[in-house]
Amino acid sequence: MGGLVMTAPLPDQEFEDLLDLHARLELPDGMRAELIGGEIVISPTPANFHNWIYGRLQRRLNREVPEDWIITNTATVFLPATEERFIPDLLICESEALKSMEEWQVQADDVLLVAEITSPSTRARDLQAKVKGYAHSSVPVYLLIDPHDHEGSTTVYSAPDGKGRYRDEHRAAFGEPVTLPEPLGIELDTAGFLK
Repeated sequence: MGGLVMTAPLPDQEFEDLLDLHARLELPDGMRAELIGGEIVISPTPANFHNWIYGRLQRRLNREVPEDWIITNTATVFLPATEERFIPDLLICESEALKSMEEWQVQADDVLLVAEITSPSTRARDLQAKVKGYAHSSVPVYLLIDPHDHEGSTTVYSAPDGKGRYRDEHRAAFGEPVTLPEPLGIELDTAGFLK
């Protein structure tokens, strides 16, 4: 199922109105809203297979990350370079970044890793707009898990240049290991993502 897209021109005042609208949206259960490329994208929560992959990834990472880091799947990441707001499928940050009771966004500077698991309706954004958005705001590691790439693949983007590109990109078919570089330094066995 595709997402509902609300578009708006990007002149300053209208963009400010879009930011305000995004901040005030009240959505029904099972829906989420992201601000991507000057559009508010409203989409349903993921399908079961997507959540199965998420669960496998989270279990693996929980064994490796330090106690003072948090793994979550519901945080909105504010990307200051583009003023976008993404909700990654998985996020790792230092636990201090989530302790504010009033704040609903995590700043890109506090993020250690974001992960996206593609679906038919999100794949194009995950492969293009989100790579650029995360790289513009220097998110250190972007992990893209793509079960819709033939038999499935995992791509690790790292070393962001702050201009919309990652200098390092390593793609592996499901079943091959990938390394999540520093600040994580973890080898991830992608065989766990196979059906």
